[in-house]
Amino acid sequence: AAPAPAPAPTATPAPTATPDPDGIDVDLTTLSSTMVFAEVSAMVRTPEDYLGKTVRMQGPLMAYEANPALGVDYFYTVVIQDATACCQTGLEFVWDGGTLPETGTELLVTGTFEEYDCGGLPSYHVVARSVESLS
Repeated sequence: AAPAPAPAPTATPAPTATPDPDGIDVDLTTLSSTMVFAEVSAMVRTPEDYLGKTVRMQGPLMAYEANPALGVDYFYTVVIQDATACCQTGLEFVWDGGTLPETGTELLVTGTFEEYDCGGLPSYHVVARSVESLS
């Protein structure tokens, strides 16, 4: 008998976290360390694909002093490590819900990925609707 024909090729979707019933579009807390770093890298490379999406992320809080001309004192990020812990990137977030804990504190942050103007340049951050201290 002749072999069955191969199925028609289909486009492979870009890796993205699976939406969950809690309304989270991109849940970085459920991905492996390799996949979370790939997802965050995609968010940095093509941020327009993530605008308006609800993101959940976990990692240590880092604060970076801002240029006073920008009108903010600090930029706050959740640090995401890669699988080998050699490389890291931070996803910036803003939080109007109170005082943040000290840097290095493990946080769980949920919010909407949005664009903002940073000194005349487009920048991106998560506008947090919840920030939970895990340590």
